[in-house]
Amino acid sequence: MQTRPVPASGSLDFGRGFGFVFQDPDWIKKVLIGGAFALLGILLVGVFFVAGYALRVLQRTARDEPQPLPEWDDLGGIFADGLKVVGLNLAYSLVLALAMGCPLGLLLVVATRLGPDGGEGAAALMMLLGLAMYGLLFILSLALGVYLPAALVRMALLGRFGAGFELAQNVAFIRRNLVNYLLALVIALAASLVSQLGFLLLCVGIFPAAFWSYCVAAWAMAEVARRDPAFQ
Repeated sequence: MQTRPVPASGSLDFGRGFGFVFQDPDWIKKVLIGGAFALLGILLVGVFFVAGYALRVLQRTARDEPQPLPEWDDLGGIFADGLKVVGLNLAYSLVLALAMGCPLGLLLVVATRLGPDGGEGAAALMMLLGLAMYGLLFILSLALGVYLPAALVRMALLGRFGAGFELAQNVAFIRRNLVNYLLALVIALAASLVSQLGFLLLCVGIFPAAFWSYCVAAWAMAEVARRDPAFQ
């Protein structure tokens, strides 16, 4: 089912992004439950619930609902939503792994054939190629980290898993909303850093704090979509 975000304008509000969770009357209960699932992420199963909950925060924020935090009363549905999020992430990670694995495998074959008889020049060349591969991996990983939120947003708001793989449309979403999209990434990064500082300085618990940061990141991307003409 396609969601239709309520139109919004202007830049994203950092203060509102960091504080919207605490405006929910039941935020303590919801965050503590989310923190418990974040803890279960150590056993993997909690990852699906946290990811599914964040997806629903994104959808509810995009619809401009007064309380973006959903109740924890549909665990099956939240888990199913989390499967979509994790599946999309794994699919792109697999593509990245294959893209890097083939050249790396070729590099290893060449290194094996050269062996110790290749001399210092061959060894230096292999080292340079290896460094180039690691540099390329870093760049591709960074690009994927910037691109993936757009794929997740379109998948969530259009209600189609395949929308997450529509490369041209996902990139177009980023380009149409470049400034706010970059602001959303900054908000997500800042929330992650704040959650770690909250744990270290205030002892609020690393897992509830991490869960809060996931909700903030979802809110930020939803606010970008609300300002996108394609969703209005």
